[in-house]
Amino acid sequence: MNRFKTLSLPLATVLAAAAISPADAQVRFGLSSQKTFRQNKTGIRFLGGTFNANFSDGHVASIGVCNDFVYDPPGFFRGVCSPGTSGFLSAGTLNGATIQRPYVLVTELQPAVAVQPFAPDKVILNAAPASGLSRPAGGFTDSSLSVYYNLHTTGISEYSIAAYGFNKPYTKGQLGKFDKEIVEGVYYYGFPRLNFPLQPAPVTAVIYPVIEGRRQINNRPEGFQFTKINENHWVNNNQFIELSYARPNRFEWEGLTTSSVFPAVDDLYFSLRALRQPGKPRNSDLIRGEAVFPSFTNTAGQDARVLLRNPLVSNFTTPPILPSGTKAMVEIELQRNFQTGAVTYDYSNRRFQIPVIILDRYTDYKMITLAGETKKKILEDADKDGFNNLTEWILESNGADAGSVPAQPFPAAFQAVDFTGRPTAFGSYYGFNVTVKQGTVPKVKYILQRSKDGGRTWSRFKFGYYDTNDNYSVDPPTDNLGNPLQYNWVVFPVTDTTRGIKVKQIQVRSGIINPNAAATIPTIAPPGTLNDVYRIKIVLKKKKKA
Repeated sequence: MNRFKTLSLPLATVLAAAAISPADAQVRFGLSSQKTFRQNKTGIRFLGGTFNANFSDGHVASIGVCNDFVYDPPGFFRGVCSPGTSGFLSAGTLNGATIQRPYVLVTELQPAVAVQPFAPDKVILNAAPASGLSRPAGGFTDSSLSVYYNLHTTGISEYSIAAYGFNKPYTKGQLGKFDKEIVEGVYYYGFPRLNFPLQPAPVTAVIYPVIEGRRQINNRPEGFQFTKINENHWVNNNQFIELSYARPNRFEWEGLTTSSVFPAVDDLYFSLRALRQPGKPRNSDLIRGEAVFPSFTNTAGQDARVLLRNPLVSNFTTPPILPSGTKAMVEIELQRNFQTGAVTYDYSNRRFQIPVIILDRYTDYKMITLAGETKKKILEDADKDGFNNLTEWILESNGADAGSVPAQPFPAAFQAVDFTGRPTAFGSYYGFNVTVKQGTVPKVKYILQRSKDGGRTWSRFKFGYYDTNDNYSVDPPTDNLGNPLQYNWVVFPVTDTTRGIKVKQIQVRSGIINPNAAATIPTIAPPGTLNDVYRIKIVLKKKKKA
């Protein structure tokens, strides 16, 4: 049976059968089936999912910073807590408050009106569509709570809120089990009636058809899959699809049709998520709450993502704004918000993922920047400014403009900052930073050089070099006894990861390198180096012999 196209659900019957009226708007029961699919070069894999049921009757809100273990009278605290304690938590938890820290400042309160709290054993799934899901079945957890309000008056009353949840997880090897047990259709639950918990209050909820990962149904391919991402070039042992550092990147997919996607109630989102283990894109978890694109952290703790204009959109283009070497996971997320009854909702969710890496290819630089030049080979100097195309490409100057030359390191007094530009605890220092570009094709090596005669002759900086293959050598100067010398150049190879983006730097600082010495960082040049000049020499990294 093709469930994706032939299912018809009795919505009118569902509404009529609901035991809780629409007037009880504070009552809410949501069902959802959630699945995640990840695509690689050979196919699409199911990573896992859940079947969730969440019920709430009543609502209470408080100001968490005002929670305390003692009563505070009105006016005792300044600011948001000045109204004083107005509630006493007698059971459950509330916004960080517990029975050990029970006094709260209540800002909103609606008690349960239909369902009895603290009776999870009486929440039962009585019937469901024909499937492998056992019924009748319980297993709900209890998140109910009770609070006494208002402590500012003599008429203090107890207010209870009913909250129950059910979560059935499915692992990456259980897609068949998921499909057999959780199917589209009508689900009939019984909840303990308020003040009469032995008498069930029936609530009927619906799960509607939703898009799945690409599969064969009746010998026909159906469902979602990515079809084209730029040139569909798989790299790094076929682990990642390549994105361009210099050109816009276009993503295309198919499978979103009106048989399983509903524009009135579904939202479609695009994002690039950070990988917890960038070297293992096949199985790595994602860092939720941190997005590579859009590149900001949502202060509400939600995932940053782009809402597409409708859920039937089949493509998206990102601007070339991300650092080369970035490894990420493209995620297309379909989020349903479907009111299926008086107080019931379908919150089903599907996530479709594919790993990508951003590479900076010289061929792109040549095509974009050197389009009108005759000397386009990587070691040629197209604009005759003394810097070859390789150096101008890596250090990001215009190889077709003699007036545009690579910026060279210039020691100066700096305020130490992190990779977001915020000052750090390191304070000030004298020196310079060189950001090492990742993900270049071909690979290159950065050689830090110094000239003591105004640039007439150059020698490799004493402390070594750092390249794009994570090779770094450093040999700090020592005295005759082998102790590190103080107030000399200190070179730090720094790697930092923010939002899943790895950034590498060569940091050259003037400071005390003896770890047992006082942690002072002078803001002056080391003795004898005031008139020295520095440059970065870029060379092609030699390929290892087979």
